[in-house]
Amino acid sequence: MNAILLALAMLAPSAEPAPFFNGKDLTGWDGDKNVWSVENGEIVGKTKTGLKKNTFLKSTTEHSDFKLTVKVKMVPNTENSGIQFRSVPIEGGEMRGPQADMGKGWWGKLYEESARGMLVKDGAEEVVKAEDWNEYIIEAKGSTVKISLNGKKCVDYTDEKLAKKGVFGLQVHSGGPLEVRFKDLKFESLVEKK
Repeated sequence: MNAILLALAMLAPSAEPAPFFNGKDLTGWDGDKNVWSVENGEIVGKTKTGLKKNTFLKSTTEHSDFKLTVKVKMVPNTENSGIQFRSVPIEGGEMRGPQADMGKGWWGKLYEESARGMLVKDGAEEVVKAEDWNEYIIEAKGSTVKISLNGKKCVDYTDEKLAKKGVFGLQVHSGGPLEVRFKDLKFESLVEKK
C-alpha cells in the first residue's frame, strides 16, 4: 500500500511547476511563431518590420513566489522590451501585470502593464551594456519585488496591490524592427513547502 501511495504522490502535480524553459524549443510557452523562436538555447523575439501592437511569449504555467535570473540582449537599444511576471493575458494579445522593463530610458524600472503604469521610476541606465548581454535578477515574494540589473539593485518595492500569482511574458514592444534574446534562464521557486 505504501508503494502505491508513493507512486501517486510522485505523479501528483506540485504546487510550483518545474523550470519553464527547456533550452530546446518553446514547449511550455505560447506566442506568435512569426516573432518567437529558439536559437542556440536562447529564446529569440524578432521582427524585421516592427509591430503595430505589443506581442508576448507567455508561459503556460503560473508562478507565485520566485527568483528568476536571466541574461538579456536587445538590438537596437532604442526599442523596448520587458519581462512580465505574475501577469494575466487580456484581450487583444496584451497582458496585465508587473514588468521588469528594457530599452533606452527604461532599463531597471518596474512598470505595471495595462494597469497603473510606472511603479518605480529610477532605473539603472548607467550599468547597461547597450546591445550586449545584461543580467536581470527578479525576485518576487509576497507583496515585495526586488530587481537587480548587472549586479545593481534597482527595485525594492512593496505593494499590497501587486498580483501574487500569474504567468511570465516576454515582450516585443510595438515600434520599429527589434531583436531581443533571453538566455541562461535560472528559475527558483520561493514558495515555502508546507
